[in-house]
Amino acid sequence: MKDTSPQAAAMVRTQAAAGQTIPLWTYSTVAQDGKTYTGSMVGRSPFAHGHRATTVPTYIVPVIFTFADSGDVFDPTVYDGCAPANESVVTLIKNSPLFGEPDFSMNGVHIGVSQYVDAFQRASFWSKVAGTPYHTQFSTAPTVLPAVQVTVPAAHGVSESYQDYNGCQDNGKIDDDWWNTQIQTVIMPQLAAEGVGPANFPQFLLDSVAEYLGGSPANCCALGYHNAYMNNGVFQTYSVNEYDTSGAFNGSTGTMSHEIAEWLDDPAINNSVPPWGHEGQQSACQDNLEVGDPLSPNYGTPTSPYFLTNTGTGVQYTLQELAFYSWFLDSSPSLGAGGKYSDNGTFSGFAKPCPPGGTN
Repeated sequence: MKDTSPQAAAMVRTQAAAGQTIPLWTYSTVAQDGKTYTGSMVGRSPFAHGHRATTVPTYIVPVIFTFADSGDVFDPTVYDGCAPANESVVTLIKNSPLFGEPDFSMNGVHIGVSQYVDAFQRASFWSKVAGTPYHTQFSTAPTVLPAVQVTVPAAHGVSESYQDYNGCQDNGKIDDDWWNTQIQTVIMPQLAAEGVGPANFPQFLLDSVAEYLGGSPANCCALGYHNAYMNNGVFQTYSVNEYDTSGAFNGSTGTMSHEIAEWLDDPAINNSVPPWGHEGQQSACQDNLEVGDPLSPNYGTPTSPYFLTNTGTGVQYTLQELAFYSWFLDSSPSLGAGGKYSDNGTFSGFAKPCPPGGTN
C-alpha cells in the first residue's frame, strides 16, 4: 500500500475490525528518541488482556514459469532434480517449520510448540505473553492451490545456465515491476474463484526464480518480498518467495521466513520507526519496521540462522534470525525473550540512531 496517510491507515483498521481484511492490531510507542510511533501488525495485541490466539488463513500458490528466451521451465510442484530429499519445492515448504510446529527455545527461554514466525512473535513480546496462549499462526496444513502458469516474455525475464555458476540447474530472473503487475491485475482476479482475497494471505512460491529491480537484470536480485495494495478498495497483502535449488543464490526457507515475519510486523510496509542502519542488508538508513532486514546481509542469507531438521525427511531447514520489536522501538529493558533484541541472540542492545547506525 503506497498511501501512508493517516486517513488510509484508519480505513485499513476499519476494514480489519469489520473482518474484510486480515486481523490487525495497532501499537503506539514512545521510542528511544522520545517520539511516538504508531503502526499496525497482524493478529491481536500482545499488550491486551486475554492474549488471544489468531489463525490467519493462508494459501500457497505455486507458480510455473516458462521463459521465452530459453524455453526453461521452473516448476515448484515437481522434483526438479536438485532439491533435497527428492521432494518438490511445494512439499519442502509444507514440511518446513514455517507450517509445522517444532518446540522452540530462543535466547535460552522455552517458547513452546509453534510455527517459526509465531514463535518469533511470542519471543518478541515475551515479557507480555509468557505463560499465555498468545499465538499468531497459520493452520498447520496450508491450502495449496493448483499451480499458476506464467510465460515470461524475453523483454521481462532472462534465464541463466547452471554452467555459468557451476550450479545444479538453470535459474530465472524476472522484472519485479512486470511481475507485480501480473499478480495484481491478472493472477489475483483469477484466484478469487479459489477463495483468495483480502481476508487471507496468499504466498506465491517460486522454484529458482528471482526478481531483478529497475527493469535491468544487472540489478539482481531479490529472492522474495511482501507487498500490499487495494484490491477493489480493500486492503490486500501477499508475499513472493523463492526456494532456490539452482545453486545460484544458496536460497532456502530463510527467504520465506524473512518475508512472512516482515508481513506479520509490517503488513502495509509503512510502520515507521526511528531511523536505523548499517546493519544487515541496509548500508544506509532505513525507517520502517522490517524485522528481517537488519539481520540479512545478502540474498536473504541470515546472519545467525536457526538450523532445524525435519526428523521424518532428514531435510535441514535454514530460518532467518529476526529483530525484535524492542530493537526498533523500545530502548531498555527489552520486552523480548532472554532480554535480547533478536530471536537468536545476535542483538543484545537496541538500534543506534542513524546516522551513523549500528546496534548498542
